Amino acid sequence: MTSLTLQAAGAACVWLANLPRGRRRAWSRYRPWNLLKSHAIASRLVDGDAVLDVGCGTGHMLAQLSLFRKIRPHGVDLSIMSARFPEIPTSTYDGRTLPFDDQSFDATMLCYVMHHLSPAEARALFQETVRVTRRRIFLIEDSLPLFGPLYRIRNRLHRIEAGLRYRDFDAGYQMPQDEAMFKTHVGWRAWLGEQPGVSVVDVESFADVSQHDHHTLIDVRLATAG
Repeated sequence: MTSLTLQAAGAACVWLANLPRGRRRAWSRYRPWNLLKSHAIASRLVDGDAVLDVGCGTGHMLAQLSLFRKIRPHGVDLSIMSARFPEIPTSTYDGRTLPFDDQSFDATMLCYVMHHLSPAEARALFQETVRVTRRRIFLIEDSLPLFGPLYRIRNRLHRIEAGLRYRDFDAGYQMPQDEAMFKTHVGWRAWLGEQPGVSVVDVESFADVSQHDHHTLIDVRLATAG
């Protein structure tokens, strides 16, 4: 199967999983639900916060956050595509060590990053994120209270499709061997609760504001926040 075929098959599984509830989703390029996701995070920040986005891509999440809060943004990724949002400061990193001092940021975001990593890689990256963050870490992940059969197929197809795509993009990327980091809401609470430095974990579904039921916000408050 090609990457495009796997992506289409995964989307079909999501559509079929939502069909019994009669859910209709927009598939246009204009996606106002991204603004709603950003607003949900912005409501947990204050003006003046330094905010890091790990795996920032084009920097669009930080640009959208800036519509709601006067933040001090910075994005890092393995390779930067910043032409769309030149106002967002960005830099590259090696995928392992974040190039910042301890507690450099009030909040850090990891948007759709963790499920592309092995459990060992996810733990290492999360601990790096804890190191550079003072108060809160926000994960946006593909998560549900329970993964039914169609969603489990979708997660596997997405892991393989994205792994092939990222391998072509970065020769050093290693595809996870399974779907261990596609966790349910309870799974994320348990996994994060075991990580050093974590104080409180809140999970909020984006089903009502997103084009997909599985988009989920995970708000992690750190013990170092005082």
